[in-house]
Formats: sequence, structure tokens, C-alpha cells
Amino acid sequence: MHTPKSRKGCSISGIAVMVAAVLAVPVFPVLAGKELLEPTSVAGDMQYDLFGTPPALNPTSLLEYPPVSDERPASYKAPLQLRQEDHFWFDRPIPSTYVNWIDTDYRYGGDYYDTFEPHNGVDFPAKFRTPVIAAADGVVNWTGYGLFGHFENINDPYGLAVSIRHDFGYRNQPVFTAYAHLSQIDVKMGQRVKVGDQIGLVGGTGKATGPHLHFEVRVGEDSFYNSRNPELWLVPPVGYGVLAGRIETVDSWPMVEYPFWLRREGTFQEWKMNTYVGNVTHPDEIYQENFAAGDLPAGTYVFDSWIWWRHYYFTFDILPGQTTFILIHSGLDPLINPPMVIP
Repeated sequence: MHTPKSRKGCSISGIAVMVAAVLAVPVFPVLAGKELLEPTSVAGDMQYDLFGTPPALNPTSLLEYPPVSDERPASYKAPLQLRQEDHFWFDRPIPSTYVNWIDTDYRYGGDYYDTFEPHNGVDFPAKFRTPVIAAADGVVNWTGYGLFGHFENINDPYGLAVSIRHDFGYRNQPVFTAYAHLSQIDVKMGQRVKVGDQIGLVGGTGKATGPHLHFEVRVGEDSFYNSRNPELWLVPPVGYGVLAGRIETVDSWPMVEYPFWLRREGTFQEWKMNTYVGNVTHPDEIYQENFAAGDLPAGTYVFDSWIWWRHYYFTFDILPGQTTFILIHSGLDPLINPPMVIP
């Protein structure tokens, strides 16, 4: 979980951080070559195995939600999987009729410039009582105060919260989503929900100083310690893509809280980012990333950072509806979309 010290996410106690550090044993296999399947897209209603991955379909065109608001582009309809390593299986938990961009200042694995605890989810800044919707079909697994310990606790940092166990799994493990800091809950434990069903309203309960939705993806258990980066699971807006990457030492260990810049060529858009902080965050089993950024308009970007003695300054492309992966091993040339092991 993450328990916020401030206006955005949740923060945890020092004891919880120590426990997380013990429990989180990183495994970072070297990326190896393996032939990937042809690109496929997954969309529409389908039945999932309880612990299996969604079946790959090949519709003639990608389904997408219509642009019902000028606040953002239309979104692809989940699940979407143009490449085998991607798994965009969740819709946005804030409807497209409202502003639902992810807060870029406090991403997964970030600490808001050393101000907050490491973040194990993403935040959607939204007005008080904005509707919150289920990101995929499933059964409500928790409601109320106490999500962190799964027992009623009015002082729980998540505040009023809902978690959902979904009708599909990942690598033979169940998948959950969590929705925190709500002002109102509209579902009950054990209730079956469909994607897009309203489950509550945005609030500021728990350890939050302003209204927003804290959203998590959890794999294996409905636990703070089992989070994954939601930006690798949420469908991007139409015309947008995702960047994931790994910056590692000469010994192939991930570099922690390392700064770099992203700039979109031909525009004034730029993002200052850092690699993940702390052991409460967990890389994706396929990407083994230590940073990721979604909601990036398709186009050519510049990566800019000094990593030890070398200046890394190179371009790469973000493609719509998929993830671009960058691997930087200190002292070696960067690799863009290298072959990956698909478990």
C-alpha cells in the first residue's frame, strides 16, 4: 500500500516500510531473446479463466470509447494487447466525461521530490464526488475503512476504499484493483460488478489532504505489498502510448531514484522523472522496469541523463496503444525494444 503524508496518495509507517523491504526480494533476470507472437488486439466481451490471461482475439478494428468530453481524447476499450508483452486490461477508473489524467508528479514508485512515502499506485486528481467506476469485471473484495490490514479501522490511511477481484488472472495469479480516499461507497462486499459500474465517489478520506482517487493494481494477493505499476495495465487514450524502462548498474542491478528527462521532439513538452524508490514497489514480471510513464502522445522523444560517467542522449518513438521499452546498462549503448522473455 502507500500511505500519503500529504495531499496525494497514502503513506506507511516506518515499521511497514521495514517489513516491505524484507518481504520484497527483487529478481532481475537478464533480458534474453525469444521470438514474439504476431501482434494481436484483445477487445469485446469474453470469458476469462480464473487465473488465466485473456484470450487473444483479432478483431478487424480496435474498439474504443467515443470522445464524450473535450477534456481528453477517446480511450481504447480494454482489454487491449497489441504486443504479447503488453497487458492493457483495465479501463480508466474515472469516466472520460471527467478529467482523468494520471498525476505525473507522483507516479508509481515516486516520492514527490522526497516529500512523500514511496507510491505504490497512481493518483487521479479529480473534483470531490466525481464518479469512480470499476476498471474491469469482477467481484467486490473489500469495502469501507481498513483496506491496508483488511480489518475495520477508521484510521486506515486508504480511508474509505473498495477493492475488486477480477475475472481474470496474470501468470496463474489472481488480479485485484483498489480504489481509495472515497467519499461514498456504492457497492457491497461480494457484489458482482461490470466494467464501468459506479462503485463510489471521489473524496479525501484517509491520509490525503485533497480530493483525488488513489488507484492500485495488485497481483497474487489483495495486499499493499503486491502492487504493480498501473500505468502498464490501464488502456491509454487513443493516439497515446506508454514508456517503460530499466536503468541498471554495471552489475545489472536497478538504479534507485535516478533522475532523467524526457522531451517530446517538436514541442515544449518535457517530463522530469526518476527511477523507482524503495522496496514497496515491484517491477512487472516481463519488463522488470524501474520506471514507467503513460499518457504520452505518440511521437519521437529524447531521453537525456548523465548515468555515471556517460551522457545518455538519444531518441526513441512512442507508438499509440502499446509500450516502448528502453534498457540502459551503465556504460553500454541503450537498447530500444530488445527481445524479451515472455513467461
